[in-house]
Amino acid sequence: MGRPITIAVLSSAIITFVSAMALRAADATLAVAAVAALAVLLAWYAQLHATDDRGTGGLVNPAAVVTLAVVGRRPWATLLPAIAAHAVGGVLGGLAALGLDSQLGDTLVFADPALLVAGAGGAVVGLIGAWATLSIDGGGPEALAAVPAVVGGALLPLGLVAVYHPAAVVGLATAGLVPWDVALIAAGATLVGAAVGAYAVSILVPSE
Repeated sequence: MGRPITIAVLSSAIITFVSAMALRAADATLAVAAVAALAVLLAWYAQLHATDDRGTGGLVNPAAVVTLAVVGRRPWATLLPAIAAHAVGGVLGGLAALGLDSQLGDTLVFADPALLVAGAGGAVVGLIGAWATLSIDGGGPEALAAVPAVVGGALLPLGLVAVYHPAAVVGLATAGLVPWDVALIAAGATLVGAAVGAYAVSILVPSE
């Protein structure tokens, strides 16, 4: 269990830091593209460690941990430790970004999202993320990991560009880029959406 936890902490710290830096890109398209590209890279890395009896998406995304647990691809006992590890990584990445804040330019975030928008958008991204996670876990292309990030960037204010990765959203709140109430609502909604999406897929496409 030690190595997966370490990977979870490091991956969440990296994607949080990159997301915070992406919010200082020249325009919103570059910011979303950077986060989406990193999502694909992490999905590819997770697949390198895949086994026949256990999906590995949980190594790099807490929403994926929930998705895979719901369909029986990860033990429920790993759920809380993995989510906690991701949260720690997100906070560490946020602190690193906060430490550089005075040396960097302005961000692209100009308005705070409403709680309703954050919750509804997070749930939609969670549903789509569940589909992408299960598709990749079933042998689909890792490029599908970019879909939730792109959808989040299109549906939600740019500050929630990493909403498909709940720990990164918490990290962005730590960095002062997103209000804490918005971050917690968005992160919680994404996890719920991931669980509902996984359950729906398990009913519509039952495993043999």
